[in-house]
Amino acid sequence: MYSQEITRRHRAAIVLMLDRSASMQGRVRFGRMMTTKAEAVAMTANMLITELIDRCRRTDALRNYFDVAVVGYGNDSVEQLLSEDGFVSVEALSRRTPRMGRVAFEEELPDGTAAMVEHSRPCWVDINAEGTTPMYEAMMQVRDMVEQWCAKPENRESFPPIVINITDGEPTDCDDNELRDICAQVRRVSTEDGETLLLNVHICTDWTLPSIIFPMPDELIGAGRQARTLAECSSVMPSVFDDAIIELKGMGAVPPFYGMGYNASVIELLSIINIGSRSIINME
Repeated sequence: MYSQEITRRHRAAIVLMLDRSASMQGRVRFGRMMTTKAEAVAMTANMLITELIDRCRRTDALRNYFDVAVVGYGNDSVEQLLSEDGFVSVEALSRRTPRMGRVAFEEELPDGTAAMVEHSRPCWVDINAEGTTPMYEAMMQVRDMVEQWCAKPENRESFPPIVINITDGEPTDCDDNELRDICAQVRRVSTEDGETLLLNVHICTDWTLPSIIFPMPDELIGAGRQARTLAECSSVMPSVFDDAIIELKGMGAVPPFYGMGYNASVIELLSIINIGSRSIINME
């Protein structure tokens, strides 16, 4: 289980769910700069999409290894941000010409000092933050998307879909039990290689709170209701990920691990995504 290589014959499905509600206007620390949560999440999504395309490039051609979807939810609506049809192949994405944006990162200069250096980056997803948080409706749409993807004969033997939900707040269209139920429905969708992996990443503006990444059950004992609910909504990570997660968390980490992050820095957020999307996946 969870061992199928990613090939052109056995593509993998990646779904990013982005909270685009009004609370995403709040500011967070992104590396060493302050920005809005909406900007940080969009930047992370854009970096991941670019990385997935780059990982498919070979000297002779681009290999069509991934189907990618980005689902945004906010302001009482759920939107497909890459295509109205949902999934887009990496091959089709590579033929697009995204808008280029400027991103500043702090870097160490040759003389040892630090400075903010601007880089041009493709913008596949625009920044938006308004209205409510229809997470339940978004999860229902994602459930239907991965069901349809897994039902296709060419995907039946593939590595199961990976769904990464990045949010800063509670849904406004369901209670905790309803959220747990719909997330369980998403997780139960499967290929012959395993069930869908659902990772939930909670970001917030209070950086005095402890960071939790791939929490063990005892790490959630003192956590708030929302953190515990998101953990219960997440996949328990398959054992094939244990070594990568232990390396990330450090000595003393013992499975099982929830596929969840709370108050994670952007670096940790990217680590969650990387483990979910590529850590033990071989690409042929």
